[in-house]
Amino acid sequence: MNKKRFLFLGLVFLPVMIFCQVPDTSKISSKDNLQAIKLYNESLEAYNQQRYLEAITMLNKSIDLHPKFVKAYYNRACFRLLSNDLDGAKADFTYLIQLEPESKGYLGRGYVFLLKNDFLKAIEDLSVAILNEPKNAAAYYYRGCANAQLDKLTQAIADFDKAIELKPDFSLAYNDRGTLKIKMKEHASAKTDLTKAVTFDPSFAMAYNHLGELAAITGDNESALENFTAALKIKPEYHLAYQNRGRIKYNTEDFKGAIEDYNKAIAILPEYYEAFNNRGLAKYNLGDLEGAISDFTKAIELNPKYGEAWLNRGVVKEMIRDNKGACNDWSKAAEQGITIAEKYVNSQCQKD
Repeated sequence: MNKKRFLFLGLVFLPVMIFCQVPDTSKISSKDNLQAIKLYNESLEAYNQQRYLEAITMLNKSIDLHPKFVKAYYNRACFRLLSNDLDGAKADFTYLIQLEPESKGYLGRGYVFLLKNDFLKAIEDLSVAILNEPKNAAAYYYRGCANAQLDKLTQAIADFDKAIELKPDFSLAYNDRGTLKIKMKEHASAKTDLTKAVTFDPSFAMAYNHLGELAAITGDNESALENFTAALKIKPEYHLAYQNRGRIKYNTEDFKGAIEDYNKAIAILPEYYEAFNNRGLAKYNLGDLEGAISDFTKAIELNPKYGEAWLNRGVVKEMIRDNKGACNDWSKAAEQGITIAEKYVNSQCQKD
């Protein structure tokens, strides 16, 4: 049976910082512009009450009255981001760049490209943002995230280094630099970074989860359990932490405890196919072969390309003397690149 760890190292994208400021009204004399400012200020009140769509409507009217109102474009872009309107935000940041090339438009648009997984364009815009504002920690952080997504680890680390230099309590940058160091097998340095992340932000559930992942990799199961539990105390709906804690319990043969954690992960995220597979493994170890097959089948339904579930179901089918079914499952697993499944097919399945 496959005992691969299902641990996830994730980066956190810092939300765009919205610095809303009221323009200098003494420089604006027209009636339309004064009304535009009034609407702009009212939009800030709506934003503070999390009424984002209403705030956007107010800014639409403000911009209609004052078509070159730079701060209104910036805030509308940010509010659109909060409303998950990435294309609208991108359009506003682009026009903002045309109005004022040294504005935060490049920073904002670079962030949008990051969210749209267009990492090369993100790096291009964020590099301009850094030229405009060499001491902007967020710009380095965003660019570090983009470089990390392109697997440019050296460049990403350098960007996170600079972000931390500019903002020594930058917990997000410590977390992400720590996750990259795990990938680079620099475990001691990774632990230092992740510890700083939770020191500067004790409510940082993801960083605790990553500390747990690091402890699991280094074989410290006790510390892994403590950190996953800490993450769950902060964020009770953190399905990934339940999954990871379940894996530790499984590896230490606490199969009932593992099933409890997988149950919670699945309740939070019903399409969590890895959790179904792993719960199936725990049930198998408790002798519940029917339950194991049911879980492996569900994992396959959710992700037909999940070779490990095909492999595991095949093993259980072979145990209950369903040799044909086992061979079919192993063949499917082999198609997904599971090497041991191919060996099973060659050694235990008759060929026509």
